[in-house]
Amino acid sequence: MAQINFLSLFFLTFNVVAMAKTTPLSSSSTTNINKTYNNFIKTSCNNTTYPTVCLTSLLPYATVVKLNRLRLVKKSLSVTLKYASATQSTISNLAKPKNISKGNAAVLKDCIEDIQDSIGEIKDSLNALSNLKSSKNKKFVISNAQTWTSAAITDEYSCTDGISDEDVSPAVKKKIRNGILRIARMSSNALYLLNHLKY
Repeated sequence: MAQINFLSLFFLTFNVVAMAKTTPLSSSSTTNINKTYNNFIKTSCNNTTYPTVCLTSLLPYATVVKLNRLRLVKKSLSVTLKYASATQSTISNLAKPKNISKGNAAVLKDCIEDIQDSIGEIKDSLNALSNLKSSKNKKFVISNAQTWTSAAITDEYSCTDGISDEDVSPAVKKKIRNGILRIARMSSNALYLLNHLKY
């Protein structure tokens, strides 16, 4: 009888421990954790050049970033890259002969090249940061990423400057300008976060 009671107690204890390990966090705990992650994004974005753009572009990734500053910088760059690629596609469609005059198409071709350069530079920045943890010279890696990101911003504004200097139709100019300015602002925010990355 004693042996049976002991075995019963053993299995009961084992089941309780197992359940405790597999029981998910309560909804209130999950809410508090998510709130902490959201606050980290909000605090990080507050002092960027374009806080609203920063917040709207990064807040959806709060649970991915968590409280990791390097992850925040990389996510900022990757989201910028995503928007830059989409904007490049939009401009490429506008530049097709059926959508635009030959004169405007020439101007847009230069703009597309600027955006392609910007995309390449953002990728270079992300590649540099992917080696940060294993690098013995972290300052050098961060400096390289800063240089690439700064170059991307220069190329993005080169596009808007080129369009402003040429006689491009107002409708086309507005579409391109809005897209490019968003990318440039996101890149500026990424550079700010990168400049304040402590490693």
